[in-house]
Amino acid sequence: MKSEPKIFEADTMTAEQRLRAAIQIQVPDRVPVAPLIYYFNANYNGMSYADLYDPGKYNRGLFRMFEELGPWDIHYHIHVFDPEMVSLFNPMKMLDAGRELPPDVPRQFVEGEFIYPEDYEWLSGLKGVASALTYEAFMMKLLPRIWDTIPEGAGGYVKVILMVVKTLFQKILEYRKWESRGVAVLCSIGAEAAFDTLSMNRGILEFARDLKKRPGEIRRTVDAFTESFVLFFKLVCLLSGIKRVIIALHRTSNDFISPTTFKELAFPALKDLVERLGESGIETFMHCDGNWSENLEILRELPAGRAIMQCDGATDVFRAKEVLGDRVCIMGDVKADLLVLGSPTEVDEYCHRLIEEVGKGGGFILGSGCEIPPNAKPENVKAMLDSVAKYGYYDR
Repeated sequence: MKSEPKIFEADTMTAEQRLRAAIQIQVPDRVPVAPLIYYFNANYNGMSYADLYDPGKYNRGLFRMFEELGPWDIHYHIHVFDPEMVSLFNPMKMLDAGRELPPDVPRQFVEGEFIYPEDYEWLSGLKGVASALTYEAFMMKLLPRIWDTIPEGAGGYVKVILMVVKTLFQKILEYRKWESRGVAVLCSIGAEAAFDTLSMNRGILEFARDLKKRPGEIRRTVDAFTESFVLFFKLVCLLSGIKRVIIALHRTSNDFISPTTFKELAFPALKDLVERLGESGIETFMHCDGNWSENLEILRELPAGRAIMQCDGATDVFRAKEVLGDRVCIMGDVKADLLVLGSPTEVDEYCHRLIEEVGKGGGFILGSGCEIPPNAKPENVKAMLDSVAKYGYYDR
């Protein structure tokens, strides 16, 4: 049987073993590293942002960076190749490069009201088989409101199903290519958390009013999504062979809601989802945008060794380790400004501190705070990726 390629010569674990150990709050051979690369791919490789919708160009650009700036342990991907599918996993109206916008302009999300008060009652009232497909039923109401290209009714269902199948096929091929290089794949599929989905599609002002007027409806609707999330994620994990999923949390930070609102309306469904997926052997990666400082204690209620929390610069990653380090794997947090404005020496020194302090005792993945900035200095990105081989081995 052919052995899996090593990332670095001194490694004694595969990248997959290293990732699993970190998630389970164990000590691997060394700290793993997982860069989130999207627009930086285009800038580094001389492409337009619209070119990223070409699977060949997108993957060739990443592989080139892996050889020239890397290597890295974990393929952290957020990209699908049909813009309509972005709204399936990051549900919001958007304008995109090469379509509504010029090819070199980054994606813009449009704040607006695309779901209505009566949708709360409809969603939370689904019964029987329909209740197990709440998220899918919701999307088939939402997507035609967002995209003129998706019709209502049976025609819309067929178009979305075909795009989902196409996307899964493209991504599974992508996963196999990375695995052949010895790289672990961070997650097979993902979705926005249910609470955040409502916030993003009611519009921030209307949703703020709903939090005062309709908290019970919000809670029931959010809870109703869990069953369909679990079924869908289990199916995709089975097809892909990767038993990890990403849950994006864009509107549950303390920048948007209070810790009390988070604990009462958003967290119960998140906890239920992490627990139910964990019972099936599926681990949850939480992409936590914004400042989560006041939510950290609440996250201690998550099952130990089942989840990753990615901080993005607004949350104190050192405090996150102090509060959650024995229960949740911490990922991050090389800040955007450091990768753009700092020097390779400064990046190296900060990564060394992260490895020594946040990596202590395991349960840590080095990575960028959210996405590597489009205008990051390549030498700074390389310094971040190199740091795990210089400082990350636990037996040293």
